[in-house]
Amino acid sequence: MTSTSERAVVFIRLPGMDYVPAGMLRHEDRAYFFRYGRRYLGRPDAIPLDPARMPLADLEFSGNTLFSALRDAAPDRWGRKVLGLMASRAPGTLSEFEVLTAAHHPQRMGALAFGPTPDGPESMAPWATGDAFCMVPKDLRRVAAIVARIDEFEDNEDLDELRDGMPEDAFLAALASSLSLGGARPKAMVTLDGAPWIAKFSKRGDPWREPVVEHATMTLAARCGITVASTRLMELDGHFVLLVQRFDRLNGGSRHVISGFTLTGAEEDGDWGSYQNLAEQARRLGDAQSGAEIFRRMAFNALCSNRDDHLRNHAFFVSRKAIAMTPAYDLVPSSIRFRQWDLSLRCGQEGRAATRSNILSDVRPFGLNEREATRIWDEMRETAANWRKHFAGHGVTKREMDELRHRFTLTKTETRAP
Repeated sequence: MTSTSERAVVFIRLPGMDYVPAGMLRHEDRAYFFRYGRRYLGRPDAIPLDPARMPLADLEFSGNTLFSALRDAAPDRWGRKVLGLMASRAPGTLSEFEVLTAAHHPQRMGALAFGPTPDGPESMAPWATGDAFCMVPKDLRRVAAIVARIDEFEDNEDLDELRDGMPEDAFLAALASSLSLGGARPKAMVTLDGAPWIAKFSKRGDPWREPVVEHATMTLAARCGITVASTRLMELDGHFVLLVQRFDRLNGGSRHVISGFTLTGAEEDGDWGSYQNLAEQARRLGDAQSGAEIFRRMAFNALCSNRDDHLRNHAFFVSRKAIAMTPAYDLVPSSIRFRQWDLSLRCGQEGRAATRSNILSDVRPFGLNEREATRIWDEMRETAANWRKHFAGHGVTKREMDELRHRFTLTKTETRAP
């Protein structure tokens, strides 16, 4: 058996600073190891990568899988597809270490970056080098065309033929801007009016214009009292692109962000746990204010049948002493009809069932009593019940709403949606 030995310096952008070395990541055969640098531990402004499982201590942390806090900084399905194109390899052949460290982009999500030496972050794969990978696309029409072609790409197609059929500079810009973005939906990082945004495009098989529906859902969530990321809708040659303002950038700097997976210690291929546990773990790490917010997000996901509410779609800012919940993102009704609606996380004593009775069955972990929780639910349901008027005002068509009505049944009934 061939042994594996890989190393990378882990960098972090602290508030008001450029990247500084935080520690060393090692991948030896089937195990991962990380140790903070002593100089980093001596900094009064040092931030833990994972406050629960990788605290600021002079210890070597180890595990059989990539540390969750580092996995949060890696590309997900869409980004892995992009990396495969860059490497002219099938995405599934890339190792977790390659996916994490292959290419560096100065606008990558979060505050973490990687490099071979303490001198600074840089791409660590020979096929992912050069200044072109630091481009920020401004021409969304051009990027949208490249993204659409990549979305159409099947794993059995000729990678070189796909790349050769695209303008090189636009191809590189589209690829570079996608690095470290999560999820399966085509997206790219862009700068508009001097601010960083994520552009989200339509995907093959969408039952409706997903950017339009997501924009309407996000703004509806805000009306329901949820703190959401700012969104804008842009039309390009008859096609819509959703722009979501990045919350990991502040005054020109970066903010370290971890997912709900990292917060709770859950495994992606295991038990994802419950909203109640998410709230309890957040409080344990110093976020005493997020309980009611998590309850609202749970209730809203039930009201609009958002089944994509897994732990990677819940995130928290990390500071030296505490965490704080980020604005909500990726709020959109399920594109697939289900006879019975469940959420991805357990939400009460009836498991994952998206029902009023279940949402209200175990509310104390959110810092709420039954009366408070019932009042919040009733207010949110009343607001969400006007979703048709709200969606129509945000450009959703009657045909789209006829399909969406199956997702909003809970706004008019107290039983599980059919």
